[in-house]
Amino acid sequence: MKYVHSLLLTFLVFSGTLLAQSPGLVVQAGLSSAYAKDGNITNKNQGHYGYFIGADARILEGGMYFIIGGQYHATSLTSASDPEFFKNNDWKILMTRLGLGFNLVQFSDKLTLRSKLLGSINFNLDSPKDALNIPNYEDLNDSFLGATTGLGVTIGFIDIDLDFQYGFINAYTKQPKSTFDFWTLGVGAHF
Repeated sequence: MKYVHSLLLTFLVFSGTLLAQSPGLVVQAGLSSAYAKDGNITNKNQGHYGYFIGADARILEGGMYFIIGGQYHATSLTSASDPEFFKNNDWKILMTRLGLGFNLVQFSDKLTLRSKLLGSINFNLDSPKDALNIPNYEDLNDSFLGATTGLGVTIGFIDIDLDFQYGFINAYTKQPKSTFDFWTLGVGAHF
């Protein structure tokens, strides 16, 4: 499995290098919070907090365009009540993204309100050895799926995005409610 992760990271870096040579690349960073529907994973009134870095390429950019990219997330596998985004980031995820982006309102050449519809395959890169160390919650799946939407604003070359990813496939083996929903708030530079 480590070979697959290395191959995916190499592909992401290589793709980003090729796509960086064309207009429409957004390099981004921000904060994330995740919530599982299973109360054993995410305790009531708690969340999984962390940060992310990533890049999205906008291909055939215009009123509607294709988005391909990825984000590296470092977050907490154990839920917490305090949103400490840079503490206890023991769960590492590579989120690959593909879909459509579109402009909702273009106020001017330098100000645009945007949205997106993306599919995401999320690969577990690293986590604590026994996951949550609770019976039946010791084994994370290698990957899980999500669908992402959100709102963003472009101000000149700066992008600000608030995204929501709805989880479709369980993150834990044989745990039917172990899907994760993610909220992210990111700022990026649009080239």
